[in-house]
Amino acid sequence: MQRVQLPIAVDVMKDHPPGQDTDGREPFPQKVQGRYYVELLGKALNVLDALRSSRAELRLTEIANKAHLDISTTFRLLRTLEERGYVLRDSKTKRFRHCLGYRAYRIGYAQLASDQPFCQKVTQGLLQAAEKARIELVVTDNHDSPEEAVDNAARLIAQRVDFVIEYQFHHRAAPVLADMLHKAGIPTLAIDIPMPNATYFGVDNYAAGLLGGNALAEFATAHWSGHVDRILLLEINEAGPVPQARMMGTVDGIRKVLPKLDGKVVLHKNGRGTEAGSYSATLRILRSLDGHERLLIAAGNDNCACGAIRAVREAGREQFTAIMAQGWGPDDALDAELRKADSPLIGAVAYFPEKYGSKILPIVLQSLNGQPIPPAVYIEHKLIFRAEVLTPAGIYFPAESAAQA
Repeated sequence: MQRVQLPIAVDVMKDHPPGQDTDGREPFPQKVQGRYYVELLGKALNVLDALRSSRAELRLTEIANKAHLDISTTFRLLRTLEERGYVLRDSKTKRFRHCLGYRAYRIGYAQLASDQPFCQKVTQGLLQAAEKARIELVVTDNHDSPEEAVDNAARLIAQRVDFVIEYQFHHRAAPVLADMLHKAGIPTLAIDIPMPNATYFGVDNYAAGLLGGNALAEFATAHWSGHVDRILLLEINEAGPVPQARMMGTVDGIRKVLPKLDGKVVLHKNGRGTEAGSYSATLRILRSLDGHERLLIAAGNDNCACGAIRAVREAGREQFTAIMAQGWGPDDALDAELRKADSPLIGAVAYFPEKYGSKILPIVLQSLNGQPIPPAVYIEHKLIFRAEVLTPAGIYFPAESAAQA
């Protein structure tokens, strides 16, 4: 059989002997450096070995020292490996860590519901992050159903995925899913609704509620001289106690501005996390009010906000109602509302779901690479507001073009 010698790419300066780096130091020990040895590839593997042997993230200089390479060569190799998904770099600390390469991991992702705008943004961000990192993402759809979530967990277990990202809405299903995945030995990250033995990824619900409640009270102070007749909390009982902290924060935020508020004016209603459920709950409350009674509404999520807006408009009570979307969004419908100067929606606490994927995937890879991860990772949240309303941070937004903070 005739042997064919393949072309070999070699990164060797002619005035330096093979097997030595440009500063004369011995490179990473190599068992064989024969005629077919590709020195540039060997240097790249030295960099990977340096990262793989460390449990902590490393600086550029630390990697160069461990790999016995100069800074310039190490930097070029790291950026190439990062581009191909073999290395991850923390944008804040500028440190690097190793992750396995192309399709080395299969990660299961059970999305909440593919027809919900917020979930669509989360899914798209995860798909983009997985593609960039060369990771296979197995996507299923829970259709906002606890039964479907259990079935999907069984499917992902059967496919022997290495990790599961679980996004489901019903807190009573969480321990069932956790037990299934724990018995299968599959580590898990839970979005928004906590699960036993899973890393929590989501908003700091109390802090987000505090921000929204404070804004509602400031609106009442600026426009109604602080006079509030009722406060309606459109809660999501199905989601359990953790999202409920959002409503607790809302009440505390209102009381910080309006300390004399009578607790009897606070009404707790289950909006069920849906537009229909919140529409019905809001309409019932509106029918019980006198014509000029002033109402603050804290909507548990964007769906609840949309239902409340529809009920307020039908009742013709826009002038006497202020709504804050305390949940996911805003989605496109709420963004359009914020562009209307006469909308009862005065603002929203935004969580930027399009950024979820780029933050979740590094956590997953860190776990799979045997590195410690925190039990909870809180996401960014900011207040979005109309121009005639001054936010607690002192930020204005044009009434005809609401923008993100």
